[in-house]
Amino acid sequence: MHKLITLSSALLATAAVRAQSPNVIFILADDLGYGDISAFNPESKIPTPNIDNLTQDGITFTDAHSSSALSTPSRYSILTGRYPWRTKLKEGVLDGYSPAMITPDRRTIAQMFSENGYNTACIGKWHLGWDWGYPQNAKNKKDVDFSLPIKNGPTDRGFDYFYGIPSSLDIAPYVYVENNKVTALPDHIIEPQKGLGLMHGGVAGADFDPQDCLPNIIRHSIDYIDKQRNSKKPFFLYLPITAPHTPVLPSDKYKGKTTIGAYGNFVVMIDDMVQQIVETLKKNNQLDNTIIIFTSDNGCAPYIGVTEMEKQGHFPSYIYRGYKTDIYEGGHRIPLIVSWKGKFSNKISNSLVSLTDFYATFAQMVNHKLKTEEAVDSYSIWPILSKEGTSTRKDLVYESGKGYLSLRTPRLKLVFNGGSGGWGYPNKPTDLAQLPSMQLFDLEKDPSEKENIIHDKRYEQEIKEMTRLIRKYVKEGRSTPGAEVANDTEDKWKQVNIFMQ
Repeated sequence: MHKLITLSSALLATAAVRAQSPNVIFILADDLGYGDISAFNPESKIPTPNIDNLTQDGITFTDAHSSSALSTPSRYSILTGRYPWRTKLKEGVLDGYSPAMITPDRRTIAQMFSENGYNTACIGKWHLGWDWGYPQNAKNKKDVDFSLPIKNGPTDRGFDYFYGIPSSLDIAPYVYVENNKVTALPDHIIEPQKGLGLMHGGVAGADFDPQDCLPNIIRHSIDYIDKQRNSKKPFFLYLPITAPHTPVLPSDKYKGKTTIGAYGNFVVMIDDMVQQIVETLKKNNQLDNTIIIFTSDNGCAPYIGVTEMEKQGHFPSYIYRGYKTDIYEGGHRIPLIVSWKGKFSNKISNSLVSLTDFYATFAQMVNHKLKTEEAVDSYSIWPILSKEGTSTRKDLVYESGKGYLSLRTPRLKLVFNGGSGGWGYPNKPTDLAQLPSMQLFDLEKDPSEKENIIHDKRYEQEIKEMTRLIRKYVKEGRSTPGAEVANDTEDKWKQVNIFMQ
């Protein structure tokens, strides 16, 4: 009887915790630069008052990073709490026909929320692969039978509901998928486009209009929030929107809203979409019990017209060097606001934070004990959010588009290759041959990474220690305390410098 009473008490206590758990909406912009949001860049030429308003009841993180300077690996880390270079994907991104990147045995943040009493949904851009259905006579991966259900997609990875697109808005196939079926069979072809309307050609569903994609995602999000209004369970909404990634397609009402052209207008459109979500929460009396996260998957894309914007005084990477794909700060330092009305105060945090950290953060929030192979690179920032302490993260690994790694401490950044590791300068073999094979930057003194101090003898000990740490993190399959676990593939890494010293 005593054991029964104790067990019942524990279950009641757990139920009470879950009943008090807030909703969580994770808004992930696509290729939005740190300097595109006026709360982070006072000189921004793009007005973002609604996103800025999130800071009034939020914590603004000025040293937050995606785990990668590219989309697919960055998203993998958010959902798994694990660095993406531990997988088979050593560089680049998946396309719209790629198989699932998240293996069936890899736990996700959606599964964690679901097991702790949450309804879960993903609405927007997936870009982590799934398994399309194929006819018996299929000759290549594009010979999809779109009438067949997908497998190993979001609803097989912990989400109760999914509505969205396979990958980026410029990558075929151009179809909406709801749960595990396309909403309309392809009936036309979208021709390749260039410029800010950049799209690769491919098949498109009968109901697919690129111009309406972002508004459609927001409509479905608002509808989902409305449906959760009377639920007895809290909800987790992962909302990876498709903007401001190409094609840059601001609706007519947003055209002319900025002086820097279509890209600026598209960001204004995002700002308005955020306001629509906030107003929906207010209307439903959900706002006071909802944590809203606003961030980006990586830095601004250099092909978006950044040269012209910089001439007009708008710097999407703010003071930071580089853009999307680059190992430099502009590739992965992203805006991050975590807002909870009435609970969080207007505060700026300079703590070193990764988007990988949200898995452990919300696990701590709901009192979920992480398993050995769960969220192996995730450090909780809940102590920062709850004003009860700081994160225990002391360093951070991030990768470039080409798969090169860098280890970051609060002060120093050690890059295990000689160039940008992406599309930015330097990246050509002739240029790299003239440069040291590694780079070291003191970000306290040189946040714009203008001076490589790798040969400064004053930093020899730090270089040795940082190299030792990254070797350890690679070898042990994790960067958090715990038992050693395996990486997905044998230790084949782009950066041979890690293992040469």
